[in-house]
Order: sequence, then C-alpha cells, then structure tokens
Amino acid sequence: MFKGVDHIVVAVKDIDAAVGRYETVYGTKVSERRDNEAAGMKMAFFRFDDSYVELVSNLGDKGPIAKRLTELGEGVHLVAMKVDDLEKTVAELREKGIRLVGDPGPGNPIKGQVFVHPSVTGGVLTQLVQR
Repeated sequence: MFKGVDHIVVAVKDIDAAVGRYETVYGTKVSERRDNEAAGMKMAFFRFDDSYVELVSNLGDKGPIAKRLTELGEGVHLVAMKVDDLEKTVAELREKGIRLVGDPGPGNPIKGQVFVHPSVTGGVLTQLVQR
C-alpha cells in the first residue's frame, strides 16, 4: 500500500521569485526547470534523494494551476504518495469507499494518474505514484 512521500507540489504566483526563496531556504540550487505547454504551467524541481519538491506556476490565464491560484492562492497543491502496487491500492481504496479522481473503475486497467479527492483529505489533492 502506501510507502511514503514521493513529491510535493506547491503552487506559486511568481516562479522566479519562489525559486529564489526556496534556494535560500533549502541552501541549494534548483535541480531543474521546465515549461509544460500542454498543462499550461511552469515547473521547478528541488530533488532530494528519492523525493522532490515541485514548484508550479501558470503559463497563462487557464489551466489547473491558474484556477487553483485564483481560487485558493499560493500553497500546497498536491502531495504524491508512493505505493507499491497501484492497482491493488486503488482496489483497496474503492472497497473503503474512498472518493478517487482518475479511477477507471473495477475491471478496467489504470492508464493515467489516480488521485484521492481533496474532499477526503481535508483539501489536499493526493496523487498515488508507483515507480
């Protein structure tokens, strides 16, 4: 089932300013930066052994990060949890009645990402990650 934190995603309004702040706090340079045009976001990664912190900002006025920043402001957007068997974990969560996002339903293979709905976790979107 759950094996620990894979990564945390933090939504920020100004990614350049945020990278500077995080570099100061962490005492290290950003590991990688990239834009994801399809998702409408800019990303910056701080890698630590087998986990990382990802800063995200919007590339325009649309997309999930733009919406999140407008509605909720800056802050933790997502916590990604490592799981040892994604199919089994999703099946167990279904059995418990946990509300999921991206769940294709029983008997269907998981082809994308699956999340625990934020209404279940006090407002935190939780991604399930099997590496």
